[in-house]
Amino acid sequence: MIRTSIIGISGFGDTHYNDLARYQKDGKLEITAAAVINQDEEKEKCSYLRSLGCKLFTDYRQMLDETSGKVDLCFIPTGIPMHRPMTVAALRSGANVFLEKPAAATVQEVEEMKKAQRESGKFAAVGYQTMYTPELMRIKKDIVAGKIGRLRSVKCYALWPRADDYYGRNNWAGRLKSGDSWVLDSPYNNALAHQLNQICFFAGEKSAGSAEIKSVEAELYRANRIESADTACARIMTKSGIPLYFIATHACQTFAGPDIVITGDKGEITWNMQKTVFKYGSAGEELPSQNWDEMRISVMDSLIARIKDPSAFTCTLDIAGVQTLCVNGIHESSPIHALDEKLFQRIPHKDSCLTVINDIDSVVLAAFKEEKLFSELGVAWAHRGRTIDLKGYNCFPMPGSRQ
Repeated sequence: MIRTSIIGISGFGDTHYNDLARYQKDGKLEITAAAVINQDEEKEKCSYLRSLGCKLFTDYRQMLDETSGKVDLCFIPTGIPMHRPMTVAALRSGANVFLEKPAAATVQEVEEMKKAQRESGKFAAVGYQTMYTPELMRIKKDIVAGKIGRLRSVKCYALWPRADDYYGRNNWAGRLKSGDSWVLDSPYNNALAHQLNQICFFAGEKSAGSAEIKSVEAELYRANRIESADTACARIMTKSGIPLYFIATHACQTFAGPDIVITGDKGEITWNMQKTVFKYGSAGEELPSQNWDEMRISVMDSLIARIKDPSAFTCTLDIAGVQTLCVNGIHESSPIHALDEKLFQRIPHKDSCLTVINDIDSVVLAAFKEEKLFSELGVAWAHRGRTIDLKGYNCFPMPGSRQ
């Protein structure tokens, strides 16, 4: 029986808790320990865990100490600032790790996690849930097999509204740092980090690897009253010369995307949360995307397979670390430009309020269609970023950075 533990069962931790509870009920694993700092707020879940024979802790370090060598897989669905310390500690305790995305805020943190992984002989998998779906595996297989021909570009856009309550849900949302720890919370490092990770993965030449990144040029903006960016566009160049475009905003009212288009000289693949469409010459094929429940099953089944078979696919730190590299490069490329109040509106939304940049829908869609950054479109409020060479990049921020 696979022995598991979990750190945190609130927020997105509720998803991991439900995954584990379902798989324990099905006899596929055992929840042996849980670190829950807010047990008074989670009485029902804690009572259920106790009924399973799960031991509860209020401190994750104590849990890892007492369960050292006795846990096969530790789930870490916590905030970005805690990914590195918790993952390193769990690996050193002898557990494999499944941590939420992104892997970490900075490349140096990812490297420390990789080092702990090597030294422990255990693995860390990252919770980019779309990566575990059959449609993504099919896309990657077709690209590597050359069905799309030589890659010309990979691009993604998303209009994903987020209201004030989204930024007020914890002490690091919309922040660049939490205390002394980098967070770099943003569309591309949180809600839509999945898709930034995907486009890097699709451009990778190896079947289980992401692209090698050469450079990044980005533009960052904020309309919300936050530290970090709520709107961004980036051109990421791979070492093989493939441009990757990522264009996204939370400062909108329209909900659209994320859509990804992969273009080759022999065809095109489009992906979204509803379907994947393959177009090779005159031939076409459409596959439905997994729904939420199916996707969570794919994640859990992949983790169980990896416990039993080291060759089974998971989203590794090597894969997820490329997304982190891009995020760091994005922040090196551009300061976060605060938009003038004349450029956005405040619109009531349910029990909260949206901040909506004027005409942002058409700006994002034009950038996506034309494969240009906002400044290249001639947007009046746009500011061009620097091109950042990421060869040998190993620490955020780099010396002389504006961060």
